[in-house]
Amino acid sequence: MNEPLATIGSAAIPASPAIPSANQKAIDLAVIKKGAKDYLDFLDGTKEVFFGYLYHRTGSITLATTLLSEIFLDVLSRAMSLWWFGTLSLKVLLDATEHVLTKHEMGQADLDNVYLPTLAWLSPEERTSVATLHDALWTLPRAAAQLLTLSILLGLPDDKIAGVLRQSQTTVSENLKTARELLLERWHPLPSLVDKLPSLAFLPSLDLQGETKLRFSVVEKYNSLRFRRYQWVIIAGLFAVMSNVVVAGVIAFAVIVTPPTSLRSVRTQVASLDALVLERQMSLSHANNAILSTIRETQGIAAYDATRRLTSVGLGVALEALKAEQKQETQINRMQELLKRAQTAMERIENEIVAVVRKMVGWM
Repeated sequence: MNEPLATIGSAAIPASPAIPSANQKAIDLAVIKKGAKDYLDFLDGTKEVFFGYLYHRTGSITLATTLLSEIFLDVLSRAMSLWWFGTLSLKVLLDATEHVLTKHEMGQADLDNVYLPTLAWLSPEERTSVATLHDALWTLPRAAAQLLTLSILLGLPDDKIAGVLRQSQTTVSENLKTARELLLERWHPLPSLVDKLPSLAFLPSLDLQGETKLRFSVVEKYNSLRFRRYQWVIIAGLFAVMSNVVVAGVIAFAVIVTPPTSLRSVRTQVASLDALVLERQMSLSHANNAILSTIRETQGIAAYDATRRLTSVGLGVALEALKAEQKQETQINRMQELLKRAQTAMERIENEIVAVVRKMVGWM
């Protein structure tokens, strides 16, 4: 056995497989178009982990190979679309898996022939228990199954999973703990396997023929999409040019073929329309003047009514004042009469007094 061993308890088990580097390329094709290079770099950096995820998700190497090619081509089509502004990442591939799986029927799993033989360091009872791992895993919710596949079956550490799923490492650790407890409740493994879960990782590898076919299909798909885009650009350009030519031809035909009499009739129609507009403007002006004069008359009537009310009030006040003055004059006239009568009486008394005084003086 050439794999490195890691000791857990008293059992010697193989260590988790190394995570493939993102810059590592399996094949360099001589016929690679320049434009597809970036997408091929993305394929090289994700195909190993993603192929392992597809295998553990389906349990079949054949179906995983088919889905690998289909999903990469589908993501390439979306990335080449004018309406896609996302970023190519492993998460995009994981999200596309469930959508593509609905188009395929789950075939017969080959876990007994491919996966279990790699766990030769386990006892027969433990391998029998591991044979039911995927059945329990597939019954879990999608998020929990995804986390457990990336962690247990692919051997990714929590920080790498957090980077793939774009979540915090704390969130990933807590969700992974919950998902592992749910898995153990449904799986019911042997107690000895609970501590050996991190060593159950398995990354299948693509054969040379399958990888070459995948890369050629990606290059071919890229070129066809780019050619289709050029076709749409050319068609749009031709449509714009032909539209301009058609419009210019229609205008030229109308100007050249139409006789001058028609132009005169058009001018006559325009003049009649101008006269009609002028007449309507004059009618509108007369209506505005009539409304203005009506408003002024209404204002004058209102002012007259107000003045009339004020005049009525003033006449009433003046009449009361006149009556008061008349009463006062009557009283003054009475007083003058009384004074005149008093003066006449006094004159008689004075004359009598003077006569008495003269008589007294004469006696003396």
